Amino acid sequence: MEKIIRNAIQCKHCGDIIESTQRHDFVTCSCGCCSVDGGLDYLRREFMHSKDEDYADLSESIEVDEKSI
Repeated sequence: MEKIIRNAIQCKHCGDIIESTQRHDFVTCSCGCCSVDGGLDYLRREFMHSKDEDYADLSESIEVDEKSI
Protein backbone atom coordinates (compact mmCIF):
# COMPACT_ATOMS: atom_id res chain seq x y z
CA MET A 1 0.00 0.00 0.00
CA GLU A 2 1.28 3.48 -0.83
CA LYS A 3 1.17 6.47 1.52
CA ILE A 4 1.25 9.97 0.00
CA ILE A 5 3.93 12.19 1.51
CA ARG A 6 3.71 15.09 -0.98
CA ASN A 7 0.90 16.12 -3.33
CA ALA A 8 2.30 18.65 -5.81
CA ILE A 9 2.56 19.50 -9.50
CA GLN A 10 4.35 22.09 -11.62
CA CYS A 11 2.41 23.93 -14.31
CA LYS A 12 4.22 23.72 -17.65
CA HIS A 13 2.68 27.03 -18.77
CA CYS A 14 3.38 29.46 -15.91
CA GLY A 15 5.98 27.41 -13.99
CA ASP A 16 4.13 27.58 -10.65
CA ILE A 17 4.66 24.70 -8.26
CA ILE A 18 1.40 24.13 -6.42
CA GLU A 19 0.87 21.78 -3.52
CA SER A 20 -2.20 20.54 -1.67
CA THR A 21 -1.36 20.01 1.99
CA GLN A 22 -4.75 19.12 3.48
CA ARG A 23 -7.81 17.17 2.39
CA HIS A 24 -10.05 19.40 0.21
CA ASP A 25 -7.19 21.93 -0.16
CA PHE A 26 -7.90 22.81 -3.82
CA VAL A 27 -5.05 24.92 -5.25
CA THR A 28 -4.84 26.43 -8.74
CA CYS A 29 -1.76 27.84 -10.50
CA SER A 30 -1.58 31.55 -11.34
CA CYS A 31 -2.49 31.09 -15.02
CA GLY A 32 -5.49 28.87 -14.16
CA CYS A 33 -4.39 25.98 -16.34
CA CYS A 34 -4.12 23.28 -13.68
CA SER A 35 -5.13 22.49 -10.12
CA VAL A 36 -4.26 20.00 -7.40
CA ASP A 37 -6.41 18.68 -4.53
CA GLY A 38 -6.49 16.00 -1.84
CA GLY A 39 -3.64 16.77 0.53
CA LEU A 40 -2.13 13.55 1.81
CA ASP A 41 -5.42 11.65 1.50
CA TYR A 42 -5.82 11.41 -2.29
CA LEU A 43 -4.35 12.75 -5.55
CA ARG A 44 -6.70 14.81 -7.70
CA ARG A 45 -5.68 16.80 -10.77
CA GLU A 46 -7.57 19.16 -13.05
CA PHE A 47 -6.12 20.57 -16.26
CA MET A 48 -7.18 22.44 -19.40
CA HIS A 49 -5.67 20.47 -22.30
CA SER A 50 -3.90 17.22 -21.48
CA LYS A 51 -1.98 15.80 -18.55
CA ASP A 52 1.29 15.60 -20.49
CA GLU A 53 0.95 19.11 -21.93
CA ASP A 54 -0.17 20.97 -18.80
CA TYR A 55 1.77 19.74 -15.75
CA ALA A 56 4.64 17.73 -14.34
CA ASP A 57 3.79 15.56 -11.35
CA LEU A 58 6.02 16.23 -8.33
CA SER A 59 4.08 14.06 -5.87
CA GLU A 60 5.90 11.59 -3.66
CA SER A 61 4.71 8.43 -1.96
CA ILE A 62 6.24 5.59 0.00
CA GLU A 63 5.36 1.93 0.29
CA VAL A 64 4.04 1.03 3.75
CA ASP A 65 3.03 -2.22 5.37
CA GLU A 66 -0.74 -2.31 5.90
CA LYS A 67 -0.18 -3.70 9.41
CA SER A 68 1.64 -0.52 10.45
CA ILE A 69 -1.32 1.72 9.55
